[in-house]
Amino acid sequence: MTDSRTESLSAFRQLVEGKKLLITGGTGSFGRTFVRTCLGNTEAAQVQVYSRDEQKHVALQREISDPRLRCILGDVRDLDRLRVVLRDVDFVFNAAAIKHVHFSEEHPMEAVNTNVVGTHRVCQAALECGVKALISLSTDKAVEPVNVMGMSKALHERVVGSFAGKGMRVGIVRYGNVLASKGSVVPYFRQLLEAGAKSLPVTDRRMTRFVLTLDDSVDLVMHAFAHSREGETFVLDLPAFKIWQVAQVMAEAAGEAVTVEEIGIRPGEKLHETLISSEEIRRSTRDEGFWTIRRYVSGQELFAPAQAEESLASDGARPLSKDEILDLLRKEDCLPPAEPTSARGE
Repeated sequence: MTDSRTESLSAFRQLVEGKKLLITGGTGSFGRTFVRTCLGNTEAAQVQVYSRDEQKHVALQREISDPRLRCILGDVRDLDRLRVVLRDVDFVFNAAAIKHVHFSEEHPMEAVNTNVVGTHRVCQAALECGVKALISLSTDKAVEPVNVMGMSKALHERVVGSFAGKGMRVGIVRYGNVLASKGSVVPYFRQLLEAGAKSLPVTDRRMTRFVLTLDDSVDLVMHAFAHSREGETFVLDLPAFKIWQVAQVMAEAAGEAVTVEEIGIRPGEKLHETLISSEEIRRSTRDEGFWTIRRYVSGQELFAPAQAEESLASDGARPLSKDEILDLLRKEDCLPPAEPTSARGE
């Protein structure tokens, strides 16, 4: 465990000791990792998971046997339900989201209802019920958005920030591509390879993405929880990879003659993502790999002209080499099992 992660976990452990936590969307990839961290490394009094997917609740209860875990069926769009479940809760971690770009393009109001309206209702119910702090999860697609999912998440960030200064600490974390999370490209490539695919589809060979692990995502949330005060947004200083190279590495690791095919960009996709815009850089600070973007004091705030204002974009981030990508995929158990040579020759 790195020094920064040890420090974040230590501060988090002290803050949540004896407290009740609620995680919306807690049956997802991040949620399950975060639940395990809370139950396995802290003395939290209770960890409540709030989600509308009953089957995922059942699976989570089978995975984790801890009397402090409580699974609650519900939707972030339901304000009355939230008012009930947030009674006596100390801290909220809002991970509920509609996150698939193409589905959001096809069903924009569903993305708005969960990512914007649902977030507002979580914040409203939390404030009414005396919750002490709330951290909400966002994405780099919220920066200079070109798709519905990113636009809804940009509004989500503004909604959370608008609750700052009302008696509840609020903060936002902004992620890149979480390597092993459901819906990301790596599990999709692995699924294709395990099904015997002879080709992996990549939209554009130039495409880059910021990358972090599930453990990194938990570290960022713990850091934000300890340091948020007035609606700040927290970002990790992340490396990036080319999706084309990820596909090449996974195809080679599979031990098969698998090709990588360029298929074209879908609606709403960017070639490169941005974690911090050039406008946000004016109000950002960096400390030991963590960026903090403070929110506006008011809509009338003025900033002094700068000599140069650069964004933090994936095409300018430190690129991972193919060897580094391979090491990372191995470490995170993201590679498909290679078929033995003898079996391939038969």
